[in-house]
Amino acid sequence: MVNQASAAETRTVENAYGERVAIPAQPKRIITLSEIDLDTTLALGLTPIGTVNGRGQSSLPRYLKPVIDDEIQVVGGLSRPNLESILELAPDLILTAPNRPEVIALLSEIAPTVVTFDYGENWKKVFKRTATILNRQTEAEAFMTRYHAHVKKTKQAIGDKLGQTISVVRWNPKGPAYMFRDSFASQVIADVGMKRPSDQQDPGHTHSMSLSLEALDVLDGDWMVIGTLSASGDAVDAMKQAESTPAFRQLSAIEAGRFAPVDGSLWTSVGGPLAALKVMDDIAELVNKPNAEPLSE
Repeated sequence: MVNQASAAETRTVENAYGERVAIPAQPKRIITLSEIDLDTTLALGLTPIGTVNGRGQSSLPRYLKPVIDDEIQVVGGLSRPNLESILELAPDLILTAPNRPEVIALLSEIAPTVVTFDYGENWKKVFKRTATILNRQTEAEAFMTRYHAHVKKTKQAIGDKLGQTISVVRWNPKGPAYMFRDSFASQVIADVGMKRPSDQQDPGHTHSMSLSLEALDVLDGDWMVIGTLSASGDAVDAMKQAESTPAFRQLSAIEAGRFAPVDGSLWTSVGGPLAALKVMDDIAELVNKPNAEPLSE
C-alpha cells in the first residue's frame, strides 16, 4: 500500500458519478490515465509524473508534445494501464477515465483514484470538475478567459465563412465514418460559429458505422477534415486508397480543395481544453486554404 495522507492533509471531492473521494490537499505526484486528464492537468499548470499513450498511438498524444516540458513516464495504453508501472511511481493521486469497477478498485489500492468524467460530457464541464478536484479553480478561470479570447480571434479569421458547415470524418481501417453532433469537435465548431452538415446530426458523442464507398455522399460539407488516430497503418492506407476512387473524389469538398487531413486523436476523440485551442487553429487554417475554391452561390 502506498503512503496515505492523514485526515488533516486531505480534502474530499466528488467524482464524475457524484461519489465522494478523499484525496491529498496538495497532490504532488499525479498520474493521468486518459488524454483529457493529461490535457486538463497541463492546462491547469501541472505536469503529471505518469500518463498513458494517446489513443491509437505508441507515445504521448501528438498534439500535447509541444507543451510538455518535463519528462512524463508512460504507464500503459488508454484503458489498459499497467498497474505495476503505476505502483512503482508511487503516485498520491490518480485521475482516470471510466473503467471497469475492478480496475478502479485496484487503482484505489495504490492511491486515491478519481474518475473525472463520463463519456459524452461537455469538455468544459469536465474541465471545471477537474480544476475543483485539483484545487486549481483560479487557473481554470484564467484558461477560460484565454479560450474565449481565442474563440473571438478564430471567428475573425473565419470571417465571411461563418455559418458554413464542416464535415468531421474519422478514417478507420474498414473505411470512413463521421463524428456525431455532440462530439468534442462539434462543440468547438459551434463555439466558433460554424456548423455540422445536416447529414451528420445523429445524437451522441461517438461516430457512425464505417460507410461503404456507395454511401460517401453523407460525408460532404462545405469544408471537410479527415483524421486517422495514427499517422501510419491500415487506416492511413485505406484513406489513400479511397482518395483515388471516383465516389470520394466527386464529393464537393474534395473537388474544390476545401478539405484537410488532421490529427484524428485530436479531432475525433475525447478532447480537452488544449485540444480545443488546437482544433480552432485547424479550423482557421482550413477555411483559409489558398487553393480552396469558393463556395458556389
